[in-house]
Amino acid sequence: MKAKIQFQDGMHFSGLTESGHDMHWDSGPRDSITSGPAPMEAVLQAVAACSAMDVISIIRKRRKQVDSFEIEVEAEKKTEHPKIFEYVTVTYRMSGDGITTQELEKAVKLSQERYCSVINMIKPNVNVSYRVEIVG
Repeated sequence: MKAKIQFQDGMHFSGLTESGHDMHWDSGPRDSITSGPAPMEAVLQAVAACSAMDVISIIRKRRKQVDSFEIEVEAEKKTEHPKIFEYVTVTYRMSGDGITTQELEKAVKLSQERYCSVINMIKPNVNVSYRVEIVG
């Protein structure tokens, strides 16, 4: 894999992924207008997206119909440098005909422990936990 990033102005950088996708990164004081996520925000999005793709794939292989699915990720950063995440909590919310808490739990556990490379990459340094909720 390769990635490229180029300085724009202030703390704004534009990036290009190997697959040809443009990304914008930025950082500024709280409530300031920025041109993209800060890197640590993007890590949280990557945690959610990586695990979401696993869970949807696993549930679909079980021939279940997903009506709605969302993931919320919450994290707390350490106060000293490097200000890495101290903990990350991932909440999975799903609805669908016949999808049980046990089925969602099993899919999430597989994602968390085996398939999601982003979660497994941060786990050695971050306390990662999760919750599952069947909604609707």
